[in-house]
Amino acid sequence: MAVLSEVFATRHRGALARSEALDAGEDAPDDVRHLELSDVTTMELEALGEIAARVLRFGTGDLELEEVDLDHESLFELPPFLCEVLTELGRAEDPEALADVAAEWARSEEMGATPEVTQPIVADLVELVTAAAKDGLTVYLWVQPV
Repeated sequence: MAVLSEVFATRHRGALARSEALDAGEDAPDDVRHLELSDVTTMELEALGEIAARVLRFGTGDLELEEVDLDHESLFELPPFLCEVLTELGRAEDPEALADVAAEWARSEEMGATPEVTQPIVADLVELVTAAAKDGLTVYLWVQPV
């Protein structure tokens, strides 16, 4: 099943408002840093976190995205550990780390894509999560089946 998804950084109230707009098919304001994606769900992001943590030898932690609340079934919060792993990926000493993670993610059962597809997604996610951390914002995933 195909999905539309969006990863964005904001505060809780902003996430709820953005989710409601997206759920209603309305244009969400562009005042929030966001990435529009397709076919990226909670499972794909959790797999990305597992791969990045393993490649970076970052350890283990909670990678499960959680629903924000019962009234917003399409809205999930990225756990702090996942955000830390992605931020660390952006700072990795090995210049090939990001490409290695993207290539392994592309080959994963969850993604089934090519590195040419996943590398820009991983780079954009790392940039968004790093900026969110600097600004003290939370990162969310909104997913809608199409």
